[in-house]
Amino acid sequence: VIRNVGGRIFPSTLQTMAMLRMVAKSNGAEMGVGWNLIVLHHTDCGITRLTHSPDLLAAYFGSGDLGAFCITDPYAAVAADVAALKANPSLPGGFLVSGLVYDAAAATYTLDVEQHTPPTPGQPPKAPFQIPLAVGLVAPDGTDMPLRQVGEAAASGTTRVLSVTAERQRFVFRDVGAAPVPSLLRGFSAPVRLEFDYKEAELAFLAAHDSDAVNRWDAAQRSFSNAILALASAHARGEAMQLPPSLASLAAKSLADRAADPALLALALTAPEPAYLAGLVQVIDVDALVAAREFVVREIGRAARSAFEETYALHRPQAPYAATQAQTGPRMLRNACLRYLAAIDDEPARALAVAQFDAADNMTDAIATLAALNSSVAPQREALFARFEAKWRDEPLALDKWFALQAASLRPDTLARVRSLLVHPKFDARNPNRVRALVATFARRNWRAFHQTDGSGYAFVTDQILSFDRRNPQLAASLAGAFNLWRRFAEPRRALQRAALQKIASAPELSPDVAEIVERNLAD
Repeated sequence: VIRNVGGRIFPSTLQTMAMLRMVAKSNGAEMGVGWNLIVLHHTDCGITRLTHSPDLLAAYFGSGDLGAFCITDPYAAVAADVAALKANPSLPGGFLVSGLVYDAAAATYTLDVEQHTPPTPGQPPKAPFQIPLAVGLVAPDGTDMPLRQVGEAAASGTTRVLSVTAERQRFVFRDVGAAPVPSLLRGFSAPVRLEFDYKEAELAFLAAHDSDAVNRWDAAQRSFSNAILALASAHARGEAMQLPPSLASLAAKSLADRAADPALLALALTAPEPAYLAGLVQVIDVDALVAAREFVVREIGRAARSAFEETYALHRPQAPYAATQAQTGPRMLRNACLRYLAAIDDEPARALAVAQFDAADNMTDAIATLAALNSSVAPQREALFARFEAKWRDEPLALDKWFALQAASLRPDTLARVRSLLVHPKFDARNPNRVRALVATFARRNWRAFHQTDGSGYAFVTDQILSFDRRNPQLAASLAGAFNLWRRFAEPRRALQRAALQKIASAPELSPDVAEIVERNLAD
């Protein structure tokens, strides 16, 4: 957030943006595609009452032409500043630039919407689509505001579907008594990618209060993603990581909402996986991403421990297992709480997990216990995995889960453990599901072990690809897809993955299935 007196775009603002671009580039990122610049003005700006001090204003704005910066019409000012940003030759390509105005005196809220569709073959310029954009305005007290657009006699409903038909369109709402937080694309009303520059406090607010389940989940996931990526950058710079207070507050407030769907809360409070987070950055730093995600989950567990423990106890099963919606949601939330508590990895948390395993009358709770303790090095973890294997060793689907969990563990000995499981009596290389459970899970989901800086994870998967190519080329080709993102990794991982692909490509009698994947990856 770049904030200045007057809120205008003038030379010093552009200099600040240029400096931020240099800082981002030095940290391995690049400002541009996917970034969203929003110019936000409001009416009744205090600087309009300083016209009696022209010398002061001229010194501040760096210009004697005060008319160029005077905000007599905030809508015109926003339009002029948006145009100035788009015309700035030093602005990186790919930015989405838009503007908003909050009318404090008239109690109005203005939403400017801009749509853009990339060109497709044969259609370089794309005409605007008709997009149904469902929106709501959430008041500071967390309730939905009644909505009345300009031209309407009275408010009607708290969610309005706006018909976006032009490249740029403005929608003005009246009777907005306080600055709201917009809830956009409610119910996923259109298959579009929507970008809006929410502040962290606004995302936490929507995650705790939005009446729309889709947007509530999305706000929580954005909060997690933003925090993890920021902490990953700090970790890469060698700085100490600190949990944003808004994230701990988001968890505590969400858990305190007894009226919310527990299944929704469980999904909203599940931290995004590294594979998703990697899609949000240009250069993938595995160590930083994994460390930041682990840190966030552990520290949220600590900060909101009492809330997690209370919610866990509240949803303790009161009846025998039944595959019903009434039981499924509470079970999901209870197991989500267990994951956060187990991430603390102290004796009380481990005892809670063992007690759940002992009392489990269904596979979901038993597997959830193993997953919660999966990365622990405590003896309770080994004991539970041994008990599960002894009970379910003759049930193929259950044992697939047992193999997959161990392949996904973040323990330092995971690769050695996976190698040992290749000779387990219940591992059958002729069974594709068993191979997927062990080897594919390791290659696709275990970002720490697969991407070890010594290349041992790459070497292991390379050997497995070449081995399985002789008996099941389709399975081997799917394993080779684990290297698809190799160009986006920081060194030395990029070079190590390229070497692994080259080794596969040079193997004699390589199947067409694997050759297609590898050659496409190595093509310039």
